[in-house]
Amino acid sequence: MMKRLSKPAALAVAALIALCATAPAAQPPGPGCRPATKIEYRSAQQQHLLRNRFGGYVRTGHFWRRQYWYCPG
Repeated sequence: MMKRLSKPAALAVAALIALCATAPAAQPPGPGCRPATKIEYRSAQQQHLLRNRFGGYVRTGHFWRRQYWYCPG
């Protein structure tokens, strides 16, 4: 047997779905930045190369939806 949600709970779920569905596309943090993979970012992090004289890696977004970028210096 299926239970029905109360009105406030149903509104909260609907608002959450609408918020997630209308999330804007990720915008680069600066001009010339290109998308990077999480693997590429983590590799640079392990090698202490997140920042160097040629540019750097940037992580943006919330913890549940991260975007990784490489921006030239």
